[in-house]
Amino acid sequence: MNKPILNKNILGLGANSFFTDFSTEMILPLLPIFLERFLHATKTQIGLIEGLAELSVALLIALSGFYSDRLGRRKGIVVFGYGLSNLIKPLAFFAQSTTMIMTIRIGDRLAKGIRVAPRDALISASTPNGSSGFVFGFHKMMDGAGALIGSLSAFALLWWLGESEETFRTIFALSIMPGIISMIILIFLITDVPFLPTPVSRFRPSALPTQFYWLVGFQTLFSLFAMNYSFMILKAGDNGLALAVIPLAYTLYNLTQALFAIPIGKLADRLGKASLLSFVYLAFGLGAMAMATGSVWGAWLGFAIYGFFAGGFNSLAKAIISDTAPYDLKATAYGVYYTSVGIATLVSLAVAGWMWDNYGSTLLFVIASSSAVVLSLTLFMMRNRLAHF
Repeated sequence: MNKPILNKNILGLGANSFFTDFSTEMILPLLPIFLERFLHATKTQIGLIEGLAELSVALLIALSGFYSDRLGRRKGIVVFGYGLSNLIKPLAFFAQSTTMIMTIRIGDRLAKGIRVAPRDALISASTPNGSSGFVFGFHKMMDGAGALIGSLSAFALLWWLGESEETFRTIFALSIMPGIISMIILIFLITDVPFLPTPVSRFRPSALPTQFYWLVGFQTLFSLFAMNYSFMILKAGDNGLALAVIPLAYTLYNLTQALFAIPIGKLADRLGKASLLSFVYLAFGLGAMAMATGSVWGAWLGFAIYGFFAGGFNSLAKAIISDTAPYDLKATAYGVYYTSVGIATLVSLAVAGWMWDNYGSTLLFVIASSSAVVLSLTLFMMRNRLAHF
């Protein structure tokens, strides 16, 4: 009898991610606005904060993944990482400067860096053969669904309480509630999947296959030209969206992310992950071009398409790693992947902020769009060489 694809661990880790993202997305869509409006941060400062936050994730993911593979267990590290994150995020309530927000963001991302690689390896260990695309798509869908509820909650509270600094801080404080629920699920419902670790004292790059490094190369290059949610939110304001409506537009992004995550994963299992990943790149390019028009409709369309992109970008990469990395080096592989992408993201966001402050937002989004289209076509043409994708 075949084991169910959505077993207790897959469902539990999905529910944990749902409530964690519920908590996170009550804060994230508001932070760039809070920084710019109430703490008077420049675009360069916002880009640097987000870039350093992503680099923090990258640096610890590699160490955490390697340690997890040497330890032979995953759950303890995952619990610690989620617990630290859910305690740090609500501290934004007390922030009085950009430095304080930067410290909170970096602390939260360090906590994410601790948990991500062992969590993804635990998902992989709980996944039946031949269903990695669907399982990681399901996990991304749960992420997106939690993010949808979180951003809707932020919009509802802004609309109900007003657009004051006090309202922003109240929302930050309330985010601790879904975070607590996520920890209860993780501690009491998730079962570890112990394994016998390989007695290797240091990481050997040659232990990971060529297909893995092709993936890392494409994802890293793409990340150099892409941008994250913070610049999409600021661009929406430039395009004419009212402040209270921006979290609603961000909710559209989360809705499309949740709706398409599973279909993208299922199609990837059938048609090939490289082909789907190239299409995801193209979607980002189209979304950035819509944003570059400078219109309100362009902002709404950009958020919708960006959600489709987010539904596949990392989940497809994680499914590829699940398929190609050796069993006892999966967390290490996730660590190498996130480290490379994180360093590229730091460079990308720092340069993007500087470019916006000096040359405006339109050029920035046109460059991002054009680069994504070129990389999409390149990956699609090379898909047959990347057989394991």
